[in-house]
Amino acid sequence: MEDYQYQDFKNYMKTKRNKLLAVIDVLAILLFAATFSPYVMPSGKVEPYIMGVSYTMFMGFLVSVLFVVLAFLVSLVNKEKEHAD
Repeated sequence: MEDYQYQDFKNYMKTKRNKLLAVIDVLAILLFAATFSPYVMPSGKVEPYIMGVSYTMFMGFLVSVLFVVLAFLVSLVNKEKEHAD
C-alpha cells in the first residue's frame, strides 16, 4: 500500500515539476521577446539615465539578471536526489 502511495506522490511531483518548467520556459520566451521591444531598447535615444547609466544599458543589465534568476529557478526545479558525481 505504501509503495502505491509513494508512486502516486512521485507522479504528482513529476507533473507539478513539468508544469513549473513550462511556466519558466514561457517566462523566458516572453523576456526574450521583451528584450527587443522599444521599452527595453528605444531606438536613437541615450536618455534617460538611471543611476548614471544609460537607460538601454541599465535595462540590458536588468534583463541579464532576470535570465540568471530564471536559470536558477530551473536548477531548483530540476534538482535530483542523486547526482552524477
